[in-house]
Amino acid sequence: MDTYLSALTELRADIQKTRIQFGNRVAAVERGATDGTYQHYLEQWHRRLIIFEDEIDEALADVARDEPIIALMVQVKGVGLILAAQVVAEIDIRRAETVSALWRYAGYGVVDGAAERLKKGEPAHFNRHLKTICYKVAASMLRTNSPYRRIYDAARVYYEQAHPDWTKAHQHAAALRKMIKLWLAHLWEVWRKLEGLPVREPYIVASDAKHHYIAPQEFGWPDVEAVGNE
Repeated sequence: MDTYLSALTELRADIQKTRIQFGNRVAAVERGATDGTYQHYLEQWHRRLIIFEDEIDEALADVARDEPIIALMVQVKGVGLILAAQVVAEIDIRRAETVSALWRYAGYGVVDGAAERLKKGEPAHFNRHLKTICYKVAASMLRTNSPYRRIYDAARVYYEQAHPDWTKAHQHAAALRKMIKLWLAHLWEVWRKLEGLPVREPYIVASDAKHHYIAPQEFGWPDVEAVGNE
């Protein structure tokens, strides 16, 4: 995990949270829900927080450009510089010795045959912030019609046919999960190779009832060996 990326992404998250809170307070005053005596102060600091957040994004982008893995990540449609930086800041790829380890750390693990979920009274066994960022990556992929979108679309059709008892929201969430797990698997493979770390035998990716390996290059990732020889 890069120290500078981590510090900047944490600062960005804090500023963004505060900016949203101030925005909500300004909106409440405009609706007449709260006293507007000091509205000008709220608006003033809300504007400053927006500027501050933009400045952090500029610094984050500048630092991110020096990260080799991010340079590869952004070549995949749907993954911008800021999102890529946020993902990389949360992961120590050396500790993720298997793709399953990365899936679980990101909140996409399987426990007792089912997707791992938070249990009341127990701490999370995964990085909740990383899972939120991955959700944003998935949403961006759908919005930009990323090559990964075909995984989502195929999964939606499959779940609609195989699980008609599921709600549309459930089918959507399951399809998103399948898409982002494949992207994480590709990130794991490319990043580990880039760092010269061992990559085990090709992992298994489920497609309906069949299992097979899907190469990252099919979705826009550069060939790591070719990049290294440039």
